[in-house]
Amino acid sequence: MPPKPIKDFLVYIEECHQALADLYLRLSLEENNEKVKLLLDFMKKKEQLSGLQLHQYTQQAPPSLLETDLDSEFDDSFPIKCQQMELKAELSLDDVVALAIRFDIQLIDLLQTAAHSSPTIKAEIALGKLANQEEETLHHVVTARHEFEYM
Repeated sequence: MPPKPIKDFLVYIEECHQALADLYLRLSLEENNEKVKLLLDFMKKKEQLSGLQLHQYTQQAPPSLLETDLDSEFDDSFPIKCQQMELKAELSLDDVVALAIRFDIQLIDLLQTAAHSSPTIKAEIALGKLANQEEETLHHVVTARHEFEYM
């Protein structure tokens, strides 16, 4: 597989966030528990916001960074996995958080792998910062879970 520019990789990560937002919407529509529905709605909005922020980052990033080719290949099946995800009925708050953690860690790993294999320091730093932002967002998910429990 030929090297792909960072811009294509970031567009893919954006697609992953949209796939997660769609998954959380689908799960919310199937859910009866109000607290779980609210958490799923929060998760959907979080993914939409993450995708929007990444899109804005891509629009403002220097072309030299966006055109830098990544040497590593990445698994591009993440959105398909989200579409095919089947879960049991009646999710708990913990089920939603476990699902979010699992998917968020996959995105963080993708970004960190791309950062570590970047051909330039500038690209490594930029992708590393994006991975750190994803980690911070993951911490917000865990915090939100506790807030929804005590509603």
